Amino acid sequence: MTQPDPSPPVQQAGKTSPLLPVMGGLFIACFFLFFTWRVLLLYYSGDDMMNLYIYWSKPVSALVKGNLFFWTPFYRPFGGIIYRTFFAIFGFNPRPVYILYYAAMLVNLWLAYLVFTKISRSREVAAIATLLYCFHGKFDYLYYNAGSMYDVFCFLFSFLTLLIYLRARLEGRLLGVWETLGFLVCFVCALNSKEMAITLPIMIFIYELLFHPPDFRSLRALIGWCFREGRMALVGAVCVLIYLPAKLGSQGLTADPAYVPRYTWARWLADTGTYLADLLYRNSPTGDLGVAPLTLLGVAGFYGALIVIALWVRSRVAWFGLIFFVIVQQPVSFIPARLGFVLYLPLAGLALYAAVCLVRFKEGLSRIVSEALDNGVTTSAASPTSASIALFLATAVVIGVVDHRNWPRAQDPRFSPYRNTVADFSRLYPSLPHGSKLLFLHTSLDDTYDLVFVLRLYYRDADIFITELNGPPAQRIPLDRLPNYDHIFDFEDGHYIELENGDTLQSIQLHIPKTAGRSDAFGEVLSVGRPGASRYFVKGVLTGDAKAEAYWTLDEPELRFQLSTVQHHMFREHFYISPDTFRKTGPLMVDFYVNGHLLDQARFAKDGDVIYEHDVPVDWLKTDSLTTVRMRVRNPYVAPRDGARLGVLLRSAYFAR
Repeated sequence: MTQPDPSPPVQQAGKTSPLLPVMGGLFIACFFLFFTWRVLLLYYSGDDMMNLYIYWSKPVSALVKGNLFFWTPFYRPFGGIIYRTFFAIFGFNPRPVYILYYAAMLVNLWLAYLVFTKISRSREVAAIATLLYCFHGKFDYLYYNAGSMYDVFCFLFSFLTLLIYLRARLEGRLLGVWETLGFLVCFVCALNSKEMAITLPIMIFIYELLFHPPDFRSLRALIGWCFREGRMALVGAVCVLIYLPAKLGSQGLTADPAYVPRYTWARWLADTGTYLADLLYRNSPTGDLGVAPLTLLGVAGFYGALIVIALWVRSRVAWFGLIFFVIVQQPVSFIPARLGFVLYLPLAGLALYAAVCLVRFKEGLSRIVSEALDNGVTTSAASPTSASIALFLATAVVIGVVDHRNWPRAQDPRFSPYRNTVADFSRLYPSLPHGSKLLFLHTSLDDTYDLVFVLRLYYRDADIFITELNGPPAQRIPLDRLPNYDHIFDFEDGHYIELENGDTLQSIQLHIPKTAGRSDAFGEVLSVGRPGASRYFVKGVLTGDAKAEAYWTLDEPELRFQLSTVQHHMFREHFYISPDTFRKTGPLMVDFYVNGHLLDQARFAKDGDVIYEHDVPVDWLKTDSLTTVRMRVRNPYVAPRDGARLGVLLRSAYFAR
């Protein structure tokens, strides 16, 4: 049988209109969406790309087994169902995922209200608790990032599990067969969503201790209580014991150092101080994770104050909420601290605790005011309802003001590097041969593997070989060891451009853009050894083998180019000064002319590879006719055999921005 709460009961607000709960629910939903609706316009986040790639790269059979056999090391398999299914149907369109994500968060508010109602036996407490819980200004990572869906679905299934359990227990009975099955299915789905669900059996056990306590004076009665009132907590604990070994094994979560727990007082204190600082809006632009963590004294003061208040209100409901907040937080209290969004599930307990305290304070204040006005004469039936509505609205105003001051604006989806990467490559190469090799000098996603995730997903090809010169250190390849690539790209002015791929090192050093259309098209880029190179020569170049990497020039070589735009006003030339000729000529003196105008008089004081570049005045250039570039080597090498006046070994020349 249900034991009564020995504390003064939280009073219902008397008879109320049946529309009042509906209006309250709509208000809470609108309050939540007022702050967060812009998130529905966002593109996928980096977490989304990583998570989606993890699930996409594994066989569907492994995903199915991971959900059925929850004790395997498969990473949060329920999230995989969402990502894999929606990507298969909608591709890179994030809108359906975010709609489902937000629908789940709205359902969670409804579930929170139902569970709060059953625990507190008060719709008023449940409404205030749901309002307090529905939004927090430091949880932007949760609302702006569908990659946090693990927390959202963990809450959904955890509270469904609690709802099934509480419905039976509040009727004074144990769970039946079908209810037990529903309990287990929901609990397994919660475990498959996120590891924080392992605390659920503990909270069910604590609920029974608080609301249906055993007779501690009799060992026989205590054992009977464990297998009767405590049996679902025991069943849940068995599931957790089956679940944990693989998750904490070498192939599970702890394969990532960020998930390796360290069970020390220092770790708990550091993490708890950080999470409480998030809840209390202790913002610090210089602090880790953007907050100033509470010290030992601050943590002790926070929990000490909550305990004193709980003793004052003498409510089992308040104690349950406080214990829920502390216990459910523990799985993230011994690993490196995360942003505040990880408190999405435990915050429900603190909201319930605060709601009980607020309602008790309101009731005490109402009694004082009533006694002062009419010496204890009972007030009208409408007064409790009015007081409850006033408390609800006042709470909404206070948390709304606080949250609004701390709420960061959502990123403009037009500037999403993931969205723009997909858009650029859908324009550059809607498809690529399987296993293509791609090199990136710079990207909008430097230092991460996100570009690998995006492109392999876009081309549905896990064998695409991608090298980022500025990517994660483990992925970088030294310049002198770079292989040949099918395509070479750089990132300029917010877009990807393709470079010539004939000579990888040369393309990187000279930044040679790929000519439009065919690789041998006559235009702005001359590359010796590429088809069509001879079309750029006017005179003074000793051509030979078409596949040679360089040609000798005479003392006055002349080149021609067809410019597509005068915006390409930077002239670059790559040539080689032979050590043999340099010993005879000394520092080489070269004059450069563009369309007859003297551009530069340069002196090259050492032999070897030279990359020369110089800005060209725009009014010297033209697009309606050819642009000529002439070099005059003032001290050429004179060949003793035939008297040829040799200049340099020309490798490439081109105009670019």
